[in-house]
Amino acid sequence: MVNKRRGRPRGGSTARQRLLDAAQEHFDRGDLATISSRELAAEVGVSHTLVNYHFGSREALVAAAVSLRAAPHDVIALSRDRDGRLDLARLAHGIIGVWEHPEHGPRLAEFARRLASGDASGASIAEYLQHSVFQPLVRDVGRDQARRMATAIIGFLFGRYVIALPMFTVLTREEAGRLLLGMLR
Repeated sequence: MVNKRRGRPRGGSTARQRLLDAAQEHFDRGDLATISSRELAAEVGVSHTLVNYHFGSREALVAAAVSLRAAPHDVIALSRDRDGRLDLARLAHGIIGVWEHPEHGPRLAEFARRLASGDASGASIAEYLQHSVFQPLVRDVGRDQARRMATAIIGFLFGRYVIALPMFTVLTREEAGRLLLGMLR
């Protein structure tokens, strides 16, 4: 069903939220990468053009849905002290807290496995991470340190949660936090 009138629809629109809710449901089920923007729009009863209107692209919708489940930029924001400086201990323990959350952790690990295998949404996730996570780190610690931190975080998360390397999985949560913190310094 497409609105035939010209211009913006009257009244408040719920289309953006409905698209986001549907994308999150598909993320939870594990099939978000396989559903097209047309299928998603049809599912919620709106025109597929609203995906681009509200999000810019299907990939940006995917990134928005994922970020609402475990937003890395929120972990960084919550890792700041009262003066706005990045507290690396808070950051390390915050990252581990998200990945060890009983609901979010398994979904994140599965999503990371799909991305590593060439999932179509990889480009949008990479763009989100570049602009919403990496660039703020660059402003805080400089480009070289931000790259070292990103490498440490990605390597640690991939080793502990995605492929479950024993050298990482045998660590308690506290030990893992200390290891990651040491890698971030």
